[in-house]
Amino acid sequence: MKPWREACEQAVRDFSDADSIRFWRVSHATPEGERPVFNYRFEHTLAVVKTARWLCPLVGADLDIVEAACWLHDCVKRLKDPSSKDTHAADASVKVPEILAGTDFPSEKIPAVQHAIERHVGLRLAKKLEPLETACLWDCDKLSKIGAASLIHFGCISGAFQPIDTATILERGEAWIPLAEGIVASFNTGPAIAEGHRRLAFLKAHYAQLRREWTDPMEGAP
Repeated sequence: MKPWREACEQAVRDFSDADSIRFWRVSHATPEGERPVFNYRFEHTLAVVKTARWLCPLVGADLDIVEAACWLHDCVKRLKDPSSKDTHAADASVKVPEILAGTDFPSEKIPAVQHAIERHVGLRLAKKLEPLETACLWDCDKLSKIGAASLIHFGCISGAFQPIDTATILERGEAWIPLAEGIVASFNTGPAIAEGHRRLAFLKAHYAQLRREWTDPMEGAP
C-alpha cells in the first residue's frame, strides 16, 4: 500500500504545478521537469499541513484526519478560476476517496476528512466548528493566511493579478489587517487563538514599519 501522505502530496503537487504553469503562462525547466514560477497553492497547502502537525497534539485532535484534510482541502482549487461560483470545498471533498484509495489511510476516517474540507471556507465564523478535527482544519488554514509566511506567499503571487509596486502592496496589506482581525476573533482552539494574536501583532508591526520606510522615511530616527 502506498503511504497516504505521499499520495496526498503527489496529488496536490501534480494538480497545482500544472495549474500554476497555466496561471503564470511560463515555467522553468529543472532536472525534475517543468516547474512554475511560483506554486502558491502548494506553498499554502504545505504551510497548513505544518501548522496541523503543531496544533493537533496540543488539542488532542486526530492528526490523520486533520493532516489529510489539510493536504486535500484545496486539491482542485484553481488560481484565478474563471468560474463565477466557488465550489472548491465540495469538489475537493469528492476527490478525497479517489486520492486515498489504495493507500494505508484508515478508510473509516475518510468521512471525517470530507466533513472538515466541506466546512473550511470563509474568513469568519458565527460559531465554533465541530467536531474538533473540522475546527482544526479551519484554524490551520486561516493561520496560514497571517504571519511571516503569508507575506512571502502574498508578495510572490501579487504581481500575477495586477501591476504591483511597493505603495500598492502597502495599501493592500493595511486593508488586510481588519480581515485578519476577524480571522483571529473566529479561531476555534486555544493555541490557534494565542498564535493568531502573535501573528496579527507581527503583521501590524510589519506594515507599520513599511509605511514608515516608504512614506515617512526615517521619521523620528536619531
